[in-house]
Amino acid sequence: MTSLTVEKVETLQALHRLEREWRSLEASSRCGLPFLTWDWCVGWWKHLREDKLGIRDTLFVRALRGGAGDLVAVAPLMLTRRPAVGPFCIRHLQFFGADPNITEVRGVLSSADRQAEAHRTLLEYLREISGEWDTLTLSGVPKEGAMSELVTGLYPNAEWTKETPDLVLTMAPTWDEFKGKLSRNIKESLRKCYNSLKRDGHEFSLEVTTARNEVAVALDRFFFLHQARADLSGTITHRNVFDASMARRFLVDVCERFADRGALRIFSLKIGDRTAAMRIGFVLGDSLYLYYSGYDPDFAKYSVMTTAVAEAIKYAIEHRFATVNLSTGNDVSKTRWSPDEFVFRQASIVSPSRRGELTHELYLRARKAVENAPLRNVAARFLARRSE
Repeated sequence: MTSLTVEKVETLQALHRLEREWRSLEASSRCGLPFLTWDWCVGWWKHLREDKLGIRDTLFVRALRGGAGDLVAVAPLMLTRRPAVGPFCIRHLQFFGADPNITEVRGVLSSADRQAEAHRTLLEYLREISGEWDTLTLSGVPKEGAMSELVTGLYPNAEWTKETPDLVLTMAPTWDEFKGKLSRNIKESLRKCYNSLKRDGHEFSLEVTTARNEVAVALDRFFFLHQARADLSGTITHRNVFDASMARRFLVDVCERFADRGALRIFSLKIGDRTAAMRIGFVLGDSLYLYYSGYDPDFAKYSVMTTAVAEAIKYAIEHRFATVNLSTGNDVSKTRWSPDEFVFRQASIVSPSRRGELTHELYLRARKAVENAPLRNVAARFLARRSE
């Protein structure tokens, strides 16, 4: 039996009234993810929400409070309508962060000791108001523990559609101690990275951008290097996540917000007077989250991204961070550091209401019927989220 109450937050004024409590909740949650912070969510809503004829997002945020009125959890939800007008639409409930790879993990922010209670309260509440939504994408569900069973117990039709591994390194007191626990493979890679620069007479340094007034210049260089990395052929493909101007505006805004709270670290590996590689970092309590990167192809032979990550880890050790989050995905550039893996699951749920079941059935039939390529392409463009 839960003692939490659910408060609707469906206007910008109500959302902004949560700021002080939301920020306080971030500390008690011990969450090492930037994507659930006030700054990320408010910035995302400002720059990346949809509002057009084919698709429209409206606020559906829910605040979960304890008996004394204290904020225990926040569910940054939105209701997405496709199309935005008319009686016949699909009402899709999802968390902020419906973007192509910008927001890596979505979900509920809750106090560390009341996570299960918060999820149960939210899921029971959404079942009670199932007439207000047709489908739900439930993200950020920890694979370990009883949370998955809770979801399927309340929603037997839940379909698990995606798993997102999050890779985290535990720091040692010194770099030598940390390096001593690494595999022979990564030790050899590090030796080659540093020796190859020295052999060719290159001196390197690490610059760390933390101030708001330095963000715009640093990110301008980052966007160039991120694009340069994406343009490379004959290597692992990396998409330019910030190709769209709205995505770039969002990242500048978020980094400035994190700089204001003293939680931004943009790492730049300099070789001489040139920036060879960059990695964006966000500070969450005693954890450093390493976000997207980019590098100059002219320095590719020196494996400068490996050096940049190593220097960021050295920085974390020097500044006494407990962990470094290498971000999501289990590509070899992360797994070779032998991190701990935490997996988040995502479920697709059809509303148990009559309308939800009917809407889902009509959607499946329409999807099957629209096999004609031109018609399918027109519909996709009309209902899709923005690419620019």
